[in-house]
Amino acid sequence: MITCVAVFYAIFVPLRLVQHDALWFVHTGRAFGTAAHTSPYLSGLRRDAAVGYDGEFYFAVAADPTHAKDYLPGRAGIVYSRVGYPALAYVLSGGSRTLLPAVMLAINLAAVFVATGAIALWLIRRGLSPWPAALYGLFPGVIFSAFFDLTEPLAYALVAVAVLVLETRPWVAALLFAGAVLTRETTVPFALAAAVAVAVARHAWRRGVVFAAATCAPLLLWRIFMQTYTHEATQETGHGADWLVPFRGFWPGYPLDSEHRLIFFTVVAPGVVAAIGGILLLRQGRARLPAALLLVNVLLYLVFLPRGPYIDYPAASRSVIGILVAALYCLPWWWRPQWSARLVLAGEAVGLSLPWYLLVAWKYSLATFNAITS
Repeated sequence: MITCVAVFYAIFVPLRLVQHDALWFVHTGRAFGTAAHTSPYLSGLRRDAAVGYDGEFYFAVAADPTHAKDYLPGRAGIVYSRVGYPALAYVLSGGSRTLLPAVMLAINLAAVFVATGAIALWLIRRGLSPWPAALYGLFPGVIFSAFFDLTEPLAYALVAVAVLVLETRPWVAALLFAGAVLTRETTVPFALAAAVAVAVARHAWRRGVVFAAATCAPLLLWRIFMQTYTHEATQETGHGADWLVPFRGFWPGYPLDSEHRLIFFTVVAPGVVAAIGGILLLRQGRARLPAALLLVNVLLYLVFLPRGPYIDYPAASRSVIGILVAALYCLPWWWRPQWSARLVLAGEAVGLSLPWYLLVAWKYSLATFNAITS
């Protein structure tokens, strides 16, 4: 299973490295280096794309943490609050700017394999096949995040390992969750769900409260500090007055263009199927916590997602990684003989798979592998 995931990356990563180099994965835009002039290194950085992507922001923080905020107008507070990935890259590169691009790529590739393996082990412990874990490693949103030096692979790798050790080493799990939320705040629902699990398993709500504080308080304190340091907001919203309208961020108008048809069939529809599966579990009185975690992720990162992430498929797919991970943790209760559970399982397996994405993208004459790897 991990071998199948590794084969994909073993093909495409060397291919991109032959065509370019490790710095290319940062995807620096032409406007990035001219945003300020306080860092000779960042101002002189080679710019490979007409329009950069978020990876350039995390690279800037790792390469020059003192002056990077000057190159992130309006986003400095948000980027600095997601300190886990650039901080780890800085430490592992020994502060070397020469090694930094390769280290950032290596961290994300390792994170994909670790998360896939951790989810597989979790499934095996519950008597299931490990193969569904490959859905994570080969999910286009995960692939895109790894190829664009984004924070999601590391954040969800920490979540996957934390869930794996939660029952036997809860305070190690708390430390891992704290690292995850400091890497990407979209992992907070997993940390809070783990706190509930600790409270229920030990019949002690105080332990659950302490666990939640240990996982989320560092993010809160860090954001207060970063808001003072950058003088900018640390939370990304993007919501308008009509944000309570379900799927308002997705709906671009009728008829849907090809990009939004792709998003509908490969992101929105599978997400709705996952939500139906979560509702079925709640109605049956089974797996209430995993089902609730899944529904919270669907509401936050699909139903009420602002318009920005729905601009194209790569952005939308990386936003729903948490939904996929939460759905995988519902598998032991969906793996049942009931026809409804089988339909949910089949819908999720197909809708969030790489082959389905490739088929739909090809159908609408959109870029397939190039959209998520270049």
